[in-house]
Amino acid sequence: MNGIMETAVQSLLRSSEDLKAALEAEVTQLQERGDLSGSSTDDRSRRILAVVSHRRDYVEDEEGSVLILKRTPGHSIEDLSVEVAYPISGRFSFSVAQARRATLDLRTSVGDTGATLGQSRSELILTIKYELATEIRSHTLITRDTRKLQSFTSECRRLKDIFTRNEFDTDFSWLSLYTQESSLKSFSFPIDLRTVKLPLHTRLSPASAGLPGDDAVDISIVREHWIYNKAIEEASTGSSARLLIRTGSFNVNGKLPSQDLSPWLRPTKRDSEKSGWISPLKSISPLDILSNPIDEQVISSLGASSATLAHASLNNDANVSDPDLLVLGFQELDLSTEALLYATSTVKEDAWVAAILAGLGERGILYEKLASKQLVGMLIIAIAKKSRLSCFGDIRFSTAGAGIMGIMGNKGATAIRMSYTPLAQEISPSSTVFTFVNAHLAAFDEMVERRNFDFHDLSRRLVFDQSDELDSNSYANATSETSIRTAGLFESDVLFWMVHLNYRIDLADGDVRELLSSSPGTSNIPLLLKYDQLKTAIASGKAFTDFSEHAITHMPSYRYASNTSEDSLGYDRKRKPAWTDRILHMSAPSVLVTQRSYSSHPQITMSDHRPVSADFDLNVSIVDKQRCEIAASKLYRELWSVEQSSKTPKIKLQPMTLDLGKVYYRRLTRQTLSIQNVGQIPCVYRFVAADAEQPICPQWLKIDSVVGLLRPGECSTTTVTVFVDNSSASQLNLAPPRLDFTLILHTALGKDHFISVTGEYQYTCFANKLTRLTRLPGPVRTMKSPNDWVPSRQPVNAPREIMTLINWLMTHVIDPNDLFNGPLEESICMDIRECLDTGDQFPSLQSGEEHGPLAAAIAYILVQLLDSLVDPVVPPYLHARCLQMTSRDEAFELLDEFPPESVNVWISLTAFLHYISLQKLPSESSTDQANMAERLATVFAPVLLRDDSTRLHTPVSPIGKRKFLLHFIG
Repeated sequence: MNGIMETAVQSLLRSSEDLKAALEAEVTQLQERGDLSGSSTDDRSRRILAVVSHRRDYVEDEEGSVLILKRTPGHSIEDLSVEVAYPISGRFSFSVAQARRATLDLRTSVGDTGATLGQSRSELILTIKYELATEIRSHTLITRDTRKLQSFTSECRRLKDIFTRNEFDTDFSWLSLYTQESSLKSFSFPIDLRTVKLPLHTRLSPASAGLPGDDAVDISIVREHWIYNKAIEEASTGSSARLLIRTGSFNVNGKLPSQDLSPWLRPTKRDSEKSGWISPLKSISPLDILSNPIDEQVISSLGASSATLAHASLNNDANVSDPDLLVLGFQELDLSTEALLYATSTVKEDAWVAAILAGLGERGILYEKLASKQLVGMLIIAIAKKSRLSCFGDIRFSTAGAGIMGIMGNKGATAIRMSYTPLAQEISPSSTVFTFVNAHLAAFDEMVERRNFDFHDLSRRLVFDQSDELDSNSYANATSETSIRTAGLFESDVLFWMVHLNYRIDLADGDVRELLSSSPGTSNIPLLLKYDQLKTAIASGKAFTDFSEHAITHMPSYRYASNTSEDSLGYDRKRKPAWTDRILHMSAPSVLVTQRSYSSHPQITMSDHRPVSADFDLNVSIVDKQRCEIAASKLYRELWSVEQSSKTPKIKLQPMTLDLGKVYYRRLTRQTLSIQNVGQIPCVYRFVAADAEQPICPQWLKIDSVVGLLRPGECSTTTVTVFVDNSSASQLNLAPPRLDFTLILHTALGKDHFISVTGEYQYTCFANKLTRLTRLPGPVRTMKSPNDWVPSRQPVNAPREIMTLINWLMTHVIDPNDLFNGPLEESICMDIRECLDTGDQFPSLQSGEEHGPLAAAIAYILVQLLDSLVDPVVPPYLHARCLQMTSRDEAFELLDEFPPESVNVWISLTAFLHYISLQKLPSESSTDQANMAERLATVFAPVLLRDDSTRLHTPVSPIGKRKFLLHFIG
């Protein structure tokens, strides 16, 4: 058997299975009188029947199976997939009958040139039956090749006789590899995003040198991950689909729409001129707008005007920014007491849908409501372009209450799950699953832990019913009935939360308003966000771990005055402003998500909240679904039972020694390591620690990737990246400069390999304690050991590195604005750091050269050096005392309680800042000078009075920190 058909079937089999016979046939139906009802001869009806035998280790006899394979329409014969697999056992039977209609088929059988002359004029009917627990499966096929049919039936009888006469326990477990159940389980539903975000090595069993973990389990995990990504790679068409999504969240405070929503639904004015959005008040020329024939048909069919409207066309025109999908979340839609438990009326939903379409202006005719779901006051609405409706399907909903008693609907969430299948020709593309959540969490500043709990509780309770037809063709299944499973919230390719989270700002009300009221108010937003409860929850891992949120540049969306007393910014005087309304997302690596905007819309004033919106640009790779399934099946069979193999995996490393050379602070370097599989079986490898209590490598070194899989003959390149940050430098500065350690590469079910790593750390003045810097005998790079410093009995002065920076700035800076406005060049910053460490002179300016960039770099390095100190200049235990000082005299008296090394730095630095703030230029007024002192305090106060990272001391007001510093420089 060496024809094309046999070769294609053999390529699907593992080495432990042999192809005994192969037969081409067609699916057909028999009428009651026994005549053939015309059978189709296209790829959809053609099948290949294969008799396959398997010989188990240490057992001479065989186990047999019949595989029914089908071709992928439009693909070559090599793209075969197993439709069903039956073991040749006591439950298996077949019969052959003569068809009543005889024909001469002049077509050439697949893989057999000249087969027409040798074939019979008869059409033979082959019936295969298999008894399941509750039914008998039957397949009726027609074939014209009597010679191969004879070989097929002969092998079936032989293997069934072997099964009948042998008494050993046959389980046919190897046959599961030829059903879609095993190989496609990862493709039926998206992998949980929380799992996807975890580095692969963290999902493996604990292991260290000489103490391997559960290698068999690790192989299974790595194999599943590798097959999933490799199959997608092989099935990728190389093209992608672009999808523009606009999301929004709006707490309407029980109000019905009473304002134009266009600012919330449309791009900004500048974007509208670029993208073709039509304002009802703006006259336009048809030449200004991009066209799309699909949208033109929609408008024409609805009797609209002949104006040409823009659309994100199939050619993915990058200039078009019309959203293909709008998903909007509303909260507090209904504040009535009756609606706490249930709400059945759609009156308010209808009103908001109408307002949305009206807010889209003349573009509204292009859109249609796709789906919606309401839970009391929470409503989520999805509106899609009519030209894109066919791309969305499998829409499902879920709701969960989290209000009073944890169940009532005044708090909780509504969610929509949908699949997006891009338009593609000649293939059936894989779908991408989007999930959108609209939630409303517990209120009040002190309820932050309740909000964290609600997030996890809703994430667990929001599930979607899914029909699962994955196992319908498995011989192990007793019936072909579909089963129902639930898909979790995180089983998505992209997950959006457009929510009223109610997280607040952990600062006093007065501080928040003062920071927002300063000019310009938005300049203090990064500082305020350091105290944002949601940011803190994410950083601590208490909620929304691994979610992404675009940088916030808009003013807080809550709480604006509504028929109440308001401050100068319009906020309610009785409620502290906060960013309670947020939009976050999480995505799988297979979908490229770019966020284009994130803003609030203060023009819409009907509620005490301002709506927020975010625009996302999604790039979805187009993957041939059927080719992906075929590739996964082949790869699964190829890599199966590695853990049961009697052969040992073997790899070759090059080089065996890595010399990192000189390792500098904040200077990135990379080296590569080649890993090649020189064995006869697939190999799974992973880097492990020398000891179970130690990390795999030092924290200043990163390995990419830590885990891998190689087939025989394959080679991969691992990148080793070195970068010393403050945390690493604070430890390396106290250790000998010689770097010498070993990386350990473990091959699963094989041996360990050892890579020697050497290098020489270059000491730096950054990331030290002030007490250590003041006792250095010279530049830090001249130290022979970490203990090379002057005795503690000598007087304490400010560190020479800090004084060098201050003296240069005092001498060369004339315009204080140079400290802030000059562009930063990393190469200059690197040179300055090196000069501080070696004692060399700073770069000199050439004649006529602007000193602004150098001044800005030196000022930046001064702030960076102060911020890198292990302990801040002002100890955290004194921060509360600093804020109690009400005058300059009191502030100076408090210096007596500062550590000696802190006093000298404080006096030198504040004297410099005071001097700089007094530098008066002809164009500046006294007001400008006061503003300069404020700017300097804004930059230096958070660094000099840095919050305690251990949280042993409660953080104090950033406004209070500024005021304390201003006692010295103002």
